[in-house]
Formats: sequence, C-alpha cells, structure tokens
Amino acid sequence: MVTIFIIDDEAILHRLYKDVFSIKGHQVIGDAYDGAEAIEKFKLMDPRPDVIILDHRMPNKDGLEAMSEILALDPKAHIVFISADANVRESAMTSGASSFGLKPVTIRHMLDLVENAVEE
Repeated sequence: MVTIFIIDDEAILHRLYKDVFSIKGHQVIGDAYDGAEAIEKFKLMDPRPDVIILDHRMPNKDGLEAMSEILALDPKAHIVFISADANVRESAMTSGASSFGLKPVTIRHMLDLVENAVEE
C-alpha cells in the first residue's frame, strides 16, 4: 500500500484519484487545492506520505513553488509532477520531481507514476 497526498485545484480529480487508488489498495492521506494550502498541510503531516501528486497550475502557489518548499522540508519526498504544459517537464525534473505526467493523464499511467515513484 502506498500513502498519497493529492495537490490539485480540480476537485473532480481528487475524487477520481481517491477512488482509483482505493481500488488498487492505496490510501490518500491528505489533499490540498492550492500550493499554499499544500505547504501548510504538509508541515503537519506525520507520518509523511509515500508519494505526492502535485499539479503545476494552481492558485496562490504554483506546483514548482510548492515543490521547492516541500523538498526544503523533506528532501526525500517523492513527487509526481503533473502538468498540461509539456514545456515545464525539464524544470520539474531538475527541481526534484520523481516523475512527470502530462495532462490529461490516463488512470493506468497515473498508477504507474505513483508506484514507480515509490520504487525509486
């Protein structure tokens, strides 16, 4: 079982991810709808999630800013960075993302990204 923290501003994706991960035996232990909320929730998490799914374009702090702050708090965090903008891939990966998914991400691909992030 993998524990997961979902950070995305689209509520429908939270529900979809939770359902899919639950079916596969994984557990969503937290969620946030923007980068600033994500940082505050992450600071309080104990234990920390195995994997963080992090969207790029969000209000208050984008994914790159949030990832930088999360990695400053926990350099070993496994972050699956998700974006509709392929041009951000290199920035995300060089900034510390474990993997990158281009939206729209299929359910199978999302499961692979999450499971591979834990194995690295």
